[in-house]
Amino acid sequence: MAAAPIHIDVLPAFAQPFLEQGLAAALSGRTDIQWQKALPYSSEKEAVETLFREAQKNPEALIFMDDRYASFFLSESLPAKHKSFLENRKVILITGKDRDWIYHVHKIGITCFLTTEATHDELVESIYSAWKGVRFFSPKVVEVLIELSFRAAPESRVPLHEQLSERELEILKMVAEGLSSKEIAEKLHLSYHTINTHRKNILKKLSCKSAAELLNYAYTHELVERN
Repeated sequence: MAAAPIHIDVLPAFAQPFLEQGLAAALSGRTDIQWQKALPYSSEKEAVETLFREAQKNPEALIFMDDRYASFFLSESLPAKHKSFLENRKVILITGKDRDWIYHVHKIGITCFLTTEATHDELVESIYSAWKGVRFFSPKVVEVLIELSFRAAPESRVPLHEQLSERELEILKMVAEGLSSKEIAEKLHLSYHTINTHRKNILKKLSCKSAAELLNYAYTHELVERN
């Protein structure tokens, strides 16, 4: 007796229509995977309500989301309703974001996790894995998780400021000395915009959220002398 044909419904929830259209095109012509019409995206609130409503209509459908969908993955602490949805539905997430973001989001419990660098075979494998209830991370995601897990291990932990370039370290010291972005730009013969970009990158690399935290980091790690 022949096995029943495989039929997998995929419900796309995307804030980036071109990305969704590209994935839909990559799967066109397949009879085993049915890429449904993408959910309309207007405001974040309406997008979430639409997703919950449409997902409830088809509880067996896989949910395929991008990383910008309704700020689902932007906060450190997800609303209980969002967290429950992600934990209880088969969700595939695709992202083009940076390594630290990937490391943070994978802890939420996403079923399958791809980067925008995923191959066609990885795309299909993620859908089949989610359909079976098996977790699947594309090789690029696995690479990031291994690297950041190793970096976070106590025996291998290195100071965050070792990630800074020579220019960033130079600017950090000037910020700690009390120089403004304008003053630093003039001193280094760089544009004001360039200095601000460097400052944002320094905050990110040192996991600081404000100038005060940045100064505290610089003093704590003796990068500058206290006045």
